[in-house]
Amino acid sequence: MSNSFHPFYRKDDSLKLPMPKDMLKAVQDQHRNNQDALIARLRELLCPYLGDPSLRNDLVVVCVENPTITDDDLSDVLALDEPEIMAIWEARPISLFSCVHPACRASIEVRNRAHLRCLLRLDWYFGNKVAAGDLVKAEALYDMLCESCAQGLQHCHDEQVRADLLRHQARNSALRRMPWDEYRQTPEGQSLRNRVLLRAGNRCVLCNKGGVGLQVHHRTYDRYGQELLSDLLALCRPCHERFHDIFPNAGTDAA
Repeated sequence: MSNSFHPFYRKDDSLKLPMPKDMLKAVQDQHRNNQDALIARLRELLCPYLGDPSLRNDLVVVCVENPTITDDDLSDVLALDEPEIMAIWEARPISLFSCVHPACRASIEVRNRAHLRCLLRLDWYFGNKVAAGDLVKAEALYDMLCESCAQGLQHCHDEQVRADLLRHQARNSALRRMPWDEYRQTPEGQSLRNRVLLRAGNRCVLCNKGGVGLQVHHRTYDRYGQELLSDLLALCRPCHERFHDIFPNAGTDAA
């Protein structure tokens, strides 16, 4: 095999491998063969019933709601185009969808088979995998609402984001006005200190001593109140004092 593997890890530490060209071709050929076999088998099964309009239409509806059958395969099996197929489904659908907002429950119009498959997938997901209080993608929830309710929910979400942003900005402004001795006692200051010490392995970055009291030193005050980790150093007291003796303008006190 000419293709070589060069594994790498993404930020979530999951192993990823580049797909070799010859393996991809083998998978794609196998998929096409399996799809052809599926179409042939479906034709064999449906053939006795296609002459009866009532039975044929019921079979069409069942096939339409089967997510494993692609649009092209469905058209090939039934010898119908998508508008004809969806017209048969709309006359006697199996699955019905309505806005999930308890105060609304308006019907959701299915636009096409792709929309139907999306609704079926979300219907299964929310019905089997989600519990009250679980975090879900906003876009997924919007798809299960009517247009009016989706817009209303999105507006509420946008307003909440705006309010959170304003609170965050106000808090950052308050932190920027605090002296360091007060700032470092706040939850934000404590969290910042913990992150700096964790990055340094709980050792002084100058002398590499561990097991000693460490202080946080600002390399710059340009982002005071919204510091980046690169703005800060973990130093033991002697190194911190020595640092300020050598660079008297680098900061004051224990900052």
